[in-house]
Amino acid sequence: MLPATIISGFLGAGKTTLINRLLHNPGDDRLAVLVNDFGSVNIDQDLIKVETQNRIELSNGCVCCSIQDDLAAGLVSLSRFPDKFTRVALECSGVSHPAGILKIFDSDPIRELFYVDGLFCLIDTSNLLDLDFRSTELAIDQAAMSDLVFLNKTDLVSEAVRIEVRQTLQAAQQSMKLSEVVRAEIPTAILFGLAEKTRRSRQRAATEGNHSDLYESASFFWDSPVDAGAFKRFCDELPSQILRGKGVLGLMVNRGRPLRAIFQLVGRRSTVEVETADGPEISRIVLIARRGKLDRSAIAKALKFCPGARIQPIARRRGPKRPLISH
Repeated sequence: MLPATIISGFLGAGKTTLINRLLHNPGDDRLAVLVNDFGSVNIDQDLIKVETQNRIELSNGCVCCSIQDDLAAGLVSLSRFPDKFTRVALECSGVSHPAGILKIFDSDPIRELFYVDGLFCLIDTSNLLDLDFRSTELAIDQAAMSDLVFLNKTDLVSEAVRIEVRQTLQAAQQSMKLSEVVRAEIPTAILFGLAEKTRRSRQRAATEGNHSDLYESASFFWDSPVDAGAFKRFCDELPSQILRGKGVLGLMVNRGRPLRAIFQLVGRRSTVEVETADGPEISRIVLIARRGKLDRSAIAKALKFCPGARIQPIARRRGPKRPLISH
């Protein structure tokens, strides 16, 4: 099964801008991007390897395809080339409802081929308050069903407008997790979970990378098996400012051997997928938040529920390489 990242948002929210960024900088993934409006994707000619009416292949190993009105057919078509891609990114139509998209991913044969790794929504902060009633309702629904909502174009509005947009969205759903961005500048570390090649590799778990000046991360590890109950308590105590978390663990579910487990946190949703394979000797986790919002003291308190972890310095932070905290 291939992971699928879904990007929603009302017309003009900045989805295509984000898609263009992903095609130019896919990170460690080889992306297959599905878009509704193929003509709006702007790709440098030097990056294009092959171009046809409904498909562009890029020199970085990515491909962009037009799905028009048939998402299921586009997904089935991509599934015939499982070795060419590590992830699918879907740009939803601006007037589509996420419930309909998720329904497709839960239907046969799609649910046997792909799993939804993250559902994200972009909001046009400069325009949301001026939409008509039905458009506003749809934009709010798109946000409410998402794991994480990005308030885009915040550089174009005043602080008062940003506050009113936040209040409008959270009045519909208090637990909605919001993050402000400009020009859809969202790093792949936030959008993408563990790539399939990383999920299946037993060599190394998720590590820190350059998440841009807008974000920072903390990674830590256990060098002995992690108790499943203790890890759940740790996850429950994580601070709400964490936007993304991922990692691979050797998890003690019962009293037998430690099993390999995949940890994913995106917005409000977190999962721990336990596999049948032996767990790695070292369990590693990375947590990502907006720069200045990564509460290390709160993380340290959460770690008291799952002893044995050692935290390494936050990304881009200069300092000693030895662990900062030991339990």
